[in-house]
This record gives sequence, structure tokens and C-alpha cells, in this order.
Amino acid sequence: MIPTPIRLAKSVYEPMIKFVGTRHPFVKHAPEAIVHPCATNGMLPGSKECISASKYMENYKPFRVVPIKRSTSASQAASKTSSFVDRPLDKGELASIFDLPARFQYKPINEKELESINSGGAW
Repeated sequence: MIPTPIRLAKSVYEPMIKFVGTRHPFVKHAPEAIVHPCATNGMLPGSKECISASKYMENYKPFRVVPIKRSTSASQAASKTSSFVDRPLDKGELASIFDLPARFQYKPINEKELESINSGGAW
């Protein structure tokens, strides 16, 4: 007889999230393991042919950085082949980013931004 409490009770249980579309179908998986299409020789996971990760990693040597040793003749040859050539700029080339049009240049930082940066982001 009192419609207001009933209306309030209905609005409390109404979900806020609205899902679009239908429910996804339930996918039934195979009861036992099947061969992956990319597996070699039809090998199943956990079979005798499979080796453990620790045994697999025994074949790998740790990564090592080896410095390059250059002979004096190689360094002289490299310096001769790579040298700086001062040339005039071609069409469309710029010497500095400050030669770009104003819309492509960096915007200057105003005082409020600078103050925020210096204070660690706190306002």
C-alpha cells in the first residue's frame, strides 16, 4: 500500500553497471591434455620426451660481455673513414630545434608549473 518504500527498495538492488551484449558461451575443455598444433613429433606436456626447465637451462652458458680490442691500424682506419664534413644545409634541414616554427617549439614553463616542479608536485 505504501509505494515509496517499495520503490526505494528496488533502487537499492539495481546494479550500477550495465553490460552490453549477450553472455559469453561456456567453453568445454578436453578432459585430458592434447597435443599442441606447434608441438614437435606430437609431444604431450609431461611426457617422457619433455625435459625439465632446469635440465634445459644447463645447456646455456651465462651471458658475458667481451670488450672489443682494436689494433692501432684499425683505429686509424676508422678515424679516416668517419670524419666530420662541414657542409651547407639542404632544403628542409635545420641546424637547431629553435629554427622550427613556433607551433613545433617547446612551450616555456610558466611560474605556476615551475613552482609545482620545485615543490615536488605538491600544490
